[in-house]
Amino acid sequence: MEEERTEVTVVKNEFEQAKIDIDGNKAIAAYRESNQILGMIMAGKKFPRDKFTAVNNILKACERVSLANVAEYLYKRGNTEVTGATIRLAEVIAQNWGNLDYGVVEVDRNDEESICLAYCWDLETNVRSTLNYTVPHYRSVKDKKTNQKKRYKLEDDRDIYEMVANMGARRKRACILAIVPGDVTEKAILQCRKTLTSQAGKTKEDQIISLL
Repeated sequence: MEEERTEVTVVKNEFEQAKIDIDGNKAIAAYRESNQILGMIMAGKKFPRDKFTAVNNILKACERVSLANVAEYLYKRGNTEVTGATIRLAEVIAQNWGNLDYGVVEVDRNDEESICLAYCWDLETNVRSTLNYTVPHYRSVKDKKTNQKKRYKLEDDRDIYEMVANMGARRKRACILAIVPGDVTEKAILQCRKTLTSQAGKTKEDQIISLL
């Protein structure tokens, strides 16, 4: 009987030690993350953005034809046309605006869906925009014969990752545009339109020469 008690005690100690290790790793990860966030905030306060330079850099980037071509989206909703800045333009604006932390995080996943978070955080003003959303692990495909949509379950991790990234792009764009002043985005869109207008009558060779 004494030997059995000893074995139980050993097993119990092993489980307790494993729990301590897990809790310790979580504490270390949380400590590192908090220090990283604090460092980012301090850097944002120490090196604040020059708004004049930031806007000029954004407008300069919008002079690129490759960006101007994908800067706006357009779709019809009823009898009206809806336009706005795409994720590509939003990312360029965020990069040049500076001191922004933004992205998409997959918080949790099960067999049926992924729970995600899109965010954008201004490290200078401590203003944060977040959007929680759920991505079902299914893809709708229209059958050419019946013209009806069918749902197919996603099994491959890559397919799930691409679905999460695709669904997250629009949420990330919305978060970025919620933080960056609206007039900055409007100026960027107008500059992209000017770029496309100035390049409309030029050949491909002329456009290359102008870029060089």
